[in-house]
Amino acid sequence: MATLSDLVEAVAGVTGVPRATIFAYGRFARQAGAIGQSGRGRNAAAMTVADAANLLIAIGGTGVTREAGATIETFRALRNGRCYFFLDSLDLGSGAAALGAGIGFLANYGVRPSDRAGDHSVKIPGDFGPFLEFLIGSTIDGTLAALFHDIPAAEIPSDVWQKWLSEKGNRHRHKSMDQLIEEGLITPCAPADLQFGEHINVEIRFNRLVPSVEIEFVRLWDSPQVVAAITFGPDRGGKALGQHRLQLAASFTQHTLAAVALVIKNMVRPPSIRSLKAIDEFFTRQFLEASRSRVVKGTAGND
Repeated sequence: MATLSDLVEAVAGVTGVPRATIFAYGRFARQAGAIGQSGRGRNAAAMTVADAANLLIAIGGTGVTREAGATIETFRALRNGRCYFFLDSLDLGSGAAALGAGIGFLANYGVRPSDRAGDHSVKIPGDFGPFLEFLIGSTIDGTLAALFHDIPAAEIPSDVWQKWLSEKGNRHRHKSMDQLIEEGLITPCAPADLQFGEHINVEIRFNRLVPSVEIEFVRLWDSPQVVAAITFGPDRGGKALGQHRLQLAASFTQHTLAAVALVIKNMVRPPSIRSLKAIDEFFTRQFLEASRSRVVKGTAGND
């Protein structure tokens, strides 16, 4: 089983925040009843996905460790969740793929798309806390990888780009990625070769001045391009903590979510998180499995 100490070590390893600081967040969260507690050593409480989510909320939501309990209570209760698909910034094929993949991903959370024609937003029911737990779980069960599997991502290889730069008057470097692919000059990244943090990314941003959360799903195209975003915020009338305050925000990526999930599920030892190798290898296996699954389904459909 994974204890709070294991969870602290994993989060410290993936974020680079000192272990003592992470432990302070965990201690104050545990005192507030937001993280499981029992005894010490063999009697220590086994951590759950909810415990991991609460620890990440505390770290992301406040810079003051002793405010962990109140911060978790505030951010877990954020509502008004909505997912926006930015189809206008995508080509027709990518837009349809992004919409279909996004709706499929949210269906795992019990979300249904809007029936209104032309409405490319989806309401997320409930509070932010359970949705963050869902996101953490999605890094383990493969649904996050499946979300990106069908959304094209591409980049211009460095050697090709350098060649174009060296050629005076080369017109290719001024073309959009859609044009380069259409002309056969660039090939989209094979789904099985996708890498989180390079071709695709998920960023969970905690805004501290007016407590709110933004989750962006990004692909590499002409530049990093937001395919969809999910927001959670206070009820109407939510105000900043004071006028002219410095807006502070903290963010996590899918690697942090996977780190806590892998440790809780006893799939890796906490010390191995620091290199991120175990996480990257885990994601790679998920993309390979997703590609094989598509092949098997396609073969079955042709029978």
